[in-house]
Amino acid sequence: MVRHKPSIVFAVALSLALVAWLAGGEGRTLLLFAFVTTIVFTLWGLALTRAWHSVRSHRYLHLLSLAGLVAGLTLYLWLSVWMLRPARLPQRTDYDFIANLEVTRRLVDPALLKVERWEILGQEQEVLFVHPAPSGSIALVYPVRLAPHAALRADLAVAPEAWTAEGDGVTFSVYVEDEAGIHLLYSRYVDPKHHQADRYWLPMRVDLSPFGGKLVRVILVTGPGPAGDSRYDWAGWGTPRLERPIWP
Repeated sequence: MVRHKPSIVFAVALSLALVAWLAGGEGRTLLLFAFVTTIVFTLWGLALTRAWHSVRSHRYLHLLSLAGLVAGLTLYLWLSVWMLRPARLPQRTDYDFIANLEVTRRLVDPALLKVERWEILGQEQEVLFVHPAPSGSIALVYPVRLAPHAALRADLAVAPEAWTAEGDGVTFSVYVEDEAGIHLLYSRYVDPKHHQADRYWLPMRVDLSPFGGKLVRVILVTGPGPAGDSRYDWAGWGTPRLERPIWP
């Protein structure tokens, strides 16, 4: 049994590293995943060690066993990431908010909404340009059926031409409306006029998996800053889209 100790130590260490990367602090889910992963990696390490020591006889059979063990481990890792951290997997776009702008354009003053291309620090994106109305926020309402593990992604920004102008910045918010009501899922205040850290594309990801399979209204709200000053609130939602893992 001594000869298996290195593989067991390796399996436990790799298991803990995977847990730290994936699970964060989800309580019982974290503990269960740590337990299951430790067992899986330990058994995999033992099986791999035995197959490796036997490879000199029946070479092709044991090479096939090694290939099967590696394939099984790969599938386990993929499933683990898909269940706990689907955002880390390659994503595909299910819904493009700019391409479907017509479903909400009629609800908004045309002077306050348009599609533009902005460049910030050498990175260019297509944006939904929204300017809050003098009376308050502007809401873009999109009816859409959400896929499992769907997420809303965008890069938020204020147009560079407005960074040195008057005003107090912009508030970006995301709501989802279903049969139970309207839910605020995200809100961020962006003020590049007074904060250097806001003079970038600011990545946003909103997990919509609790609403997977439902027909809902996704609502993108753009409002003025805390003082209600809408001067030069040239807000942009960069490449807003719904994404989900490419598999399954």
